[in-house]
Amino acid sequence: MKFVERYLPIWSLEKKTLAPKMIFIAGPRQSGKTTLLKHFLDKKGCPSLFYNWDTPKVKAAYREDPTFFESDARLIRNRNTDVWIALDEIHKRAKWKDILKGYYDQFHELFRFAVSGSARLDLFRRTGDALIGRYFLFHLSPFSLSEMGAKRFEELRTWHEIILKEKWLDLFCSIADERPLPYDLWKQTYEFGPFPEPLLKGDTAFSNLWHQDYLTLYLREEIRDLTRISDIDGVETLVSLLPKRVGSILSINSLKEDLQVSHGTVGAWLDSLTKLYLIFSIQPWQRKIHKTIKKEKKYYFCDWSYVFDEGPRFENMVAAGLNRLCNQLKENGLGPYELFFVRDLSKREVDFLITKGETPVLLIEAKTNELKVSGFAINLAKKLGDIPVIQLVHRPGILKELSSKAFVISANHFFSCVP
Repeated sequence: MKFVERYLPIWSLEKKTLAPKMIFIAGPRQSGKTTLLKHFLDKKGCPSLFYNWDTPKVKAAYREDPTFFESDARLIRNRNTDVWIALDEIHKRAKWKDILKGYYDQFHELFRFAVSGSARLDLFRRTGDALIGRYFLFHLSPFSLSEMGAKRFEELRTWHEIILKEKWLDLFCSIADERPLPYDLWKQTYEFGPFPEPLLKGDTAFSNLWHQDYLTLYLREEIRDLTRISDIDGVETLVSLLPKRVGSILSINSLKEDLQVSHGTVGAWLDSLTKLYLIFSIQPWQRKIHKTIKKEKKYYFCDWSYVFDEGPRFENMVAAGLNRLCNQLKENGLGPYELFFVRDLSKREVDFLITKGETPVLLIEAKTNELKVSGFAINLAKKLGDIPVIQLVHRPGILKELSSKAFVISANHFFSCVP
């Protein structure tokens, strides 16, 4: 399987201003965290300093000497002062936060530490404060279109314009100046989802088997190990009901009737599936945040392969890409970017709204074929501060400027321009 260069290290592991803090990398299982860290350590000349705490060898080494990596790390430091030690899956060990606190306090002037793990790392870091002030957390998503297309980070001119200037009104001009990746690559990602193994294989039978096994793994292992949920069959039924509800406001009252459980149980199950990176939600946008919290949400899969109908799958794919974009803006230290949808009292909707804090910056519609932006979306953009509105379509070769602030763009072109 070919190696695909990931962008995350550029604003996490390679960002010198973050030193000497530890870098935590969390994300879904099989999203490529181990491969990323091994490749990074190879580049740094530290390939022997990768330690998987799931293996008996590392467990035995720790029992014999809690700082078992020190000798090898010091030898490398004699040749290279930028020494990285990667600790993969250490969060599965009892008192892992105390272990990391000890490592950081003893060695942070000599070595840098990268710590990787799946949902367990993200969940357990929130309990207790042993590591406060000693790390920054980043999230590795599965492949983006631009990563899959082997586009060099420096070539993402639109992304750099957003980073440097945050001029969302100029977004269309910036995108128009960039060449999109091949539409066939977009279709492959649409069909097989964003996870490395099925996407790189590009085989339908393999993809179907992989996704089936992946879902079973999550529901039978992650749910069991990381939550107090005992009704795994009920959660499986919930997951089977979600694809038909993608793109619509999710009625928990309707689901509780279908599942024959309480409103609170459905909410807890959805929350657990979100924390385990299987799904994510977006809220309706309201100027008063307390109103938003009370409103029902829309839910999408992190891997749109589980959604079979074309329109909802395309919307899910766009939602995942925009959610990724907002998370990356936050993790680059650019502020509290969030993704919402907009719905008025007449039940008219715009699919997505990106905000920075409480300030709307960009409206996005996701339509499979429609080349005309709705009057509601255009008027809403004016009311929200005369912001631009972009309609993304599931067709190649579309790049239309309908007005100075309303545009229709092929989705593959848009997502070719961001990480």
